[in-house]
Amino acid sequence: MAVSMLLAVIFAVEIKGKNLLRMLPETLAKILASAVFICGLWNVLWYASQHLGEFWGNSALVSGFLLLISSLYLAPWLKTPQFLLRIKPLILLLLSCCGLLYSVTIYNL
Repeated sequence: MAVSMLLAVIFAVEIKGKNLLRMLPETLAKILASAVFICGLWNVLWYASQHLGEFWGNSALVSGFLLLISSLYLAPWLKTPQFLLRIKPLILLLLSCCGLLYSVTIYNL
């Protein structure tokens, strides 16, 4: 999950109008968006639903929703709602924090 979060942030961020996602072949971009979407679904529908109320269950719920939203940023062929585009920096910041939390925890194991 941490890898999918960090990949979503890396490929969704735009710096001076440039985006790494645009450099990928279309097929690879679709695979990346689909993988991020599936990871988000797994976090929300499976792990969070079974562990809601626990720290990692709540973390999975938050990060899962953030992954689902960020998969829209990775899918330029879909029409992303305007309000989600306005909060894109906040979504990516929160997702990078979740990815950092997961990464540090994995490292400490």
